[in-house]
Amino acid sequence: MEKEKTQTQLINKVTGTTAEIYMYGVIGSGLDIDANVVVAEIEKLRKQGFRNFRFYVNSEGGEVIQGNALFNYLDRTDIKVEWVVDGIAASMMAMLISNPKHRVIAAKYASFMYHRVQGTCNGNSDEVRNLANMIDTFEKSLIEMMAAKMKVSPEAVKKEFFTDGLDHWMNAEEAKARGLVDEIITGKNITPAPKELSGVSAMRDFYNKQLFNFHNKTQKSMIENKATIAQLLNIAEKDVEDNEKVMTAVQNVVTENGNLRNQLNASADEIKALKNQIAEMESAKVKSLIDSAIAAKKIGEDEREDYTKLATDNFELAEKMIAKLKGVDPVVNHLNEGNEPDEEKDWTFDDYHKRGKLENLKSTNREKYNRLFSIKYGHKPNN
Repeated sequence: MEKEKTQTQLINKVTGTTAEIYMYGVIGSGLDIDANVVVAEIEKLRKQGFRNFRFYVNSEGGEVIQGNALFNYLDRTDIKVEWVVDGIAASMMAMLISNPKHRVIAAKYASFMYHRVQGTCNGNSDEVRNLANMIDTFEKSLIEMMAAKMKVSPEAVKKEFFTDGLDHWMNAEEAKARGLVDEIITGKNITPAPKELSGVSAMRDFYNKQLFNFHNKTQKSMIENKATIAQLLNIAEKDVEDNEKVMTAVQNVVTENGNLRNQLNASADEIKALKNQIAEMESAKVKSLIDSAIAAKKIGEDEREDYTKLATDNFELAEKMIAKLKGVDPVVNHLNEGNEPDEEKDWTFDDYHKRGKLENLKSTNREKYNRLFSIKYGHKPNN
């Protein structure tokens, strides 16, 4: 049963009594592979009963002091160590996995690099000599580690790897033949295995090909689906095999999507403004209805809030209800009853309008104004 991961990011997985840890990056204090952190986390797991540790490796090396400390720790503890080299084990990392007690597994296209210990120093002649002595001490230890793993003499290791000052590369097959690797595993890599890897340039070229494997597979898939991809990118089928044209088409799609996104954002802002404008108009419409009802004495000021809520939720219903309510006719209507001139008794709404007396009628005889308005338009005036 798989246990919960520990709190450190170093631990990839713990199952049963085995922990898997990725050592990708540079060895050094505060760097990707910090011996102080690694040892502390291993100790936590060891005290919990874990005894099997599998380390996955892809490292160009790093600080000798940190690497040496980690080597000695792993050498003296009672845990079982297995190294799996995914990519490169170079410099200090190559030395770190050379302990004869440990099992080393390498991917078919993994690589290893060994060279002399290097360091820099600022100071007087005594300080420089002291650093040189320290480097010699470290190098002697590393030579002994490799010799034990390879089952050869330290002199043979020194002569081959630590005399000329050059970088010495090996592929997985060569490392296995020299006793530095116990087993080689083959993945699904489609790049042919190189016959030899000599020099940093060759290594770089090889791993560049490895990195482009995914790209090649993707490109092959694209070619097999020309019609669909051409339609999506709006290009001719023959252009699917042209990387430059495909990238241009993709960029055009990205640009077009960006423009559409900007247009959508602008439209959203316009819609929001229109919604706000409509809301303001609706609010003004409701207020006008309630103000008119109060002015006509159909409802009281104390009923404003209730009728406002009703009109906001259902304006037509509120308008109908208010229309049915009886208000108090302005006194002026009664004062003018029977006092209108004889010539105006048979006037229509249009007659008053033509003679410029419509507003006067509205203010002095609202009842007649409403009646003539209803005859003219088929409904009572809103206010």
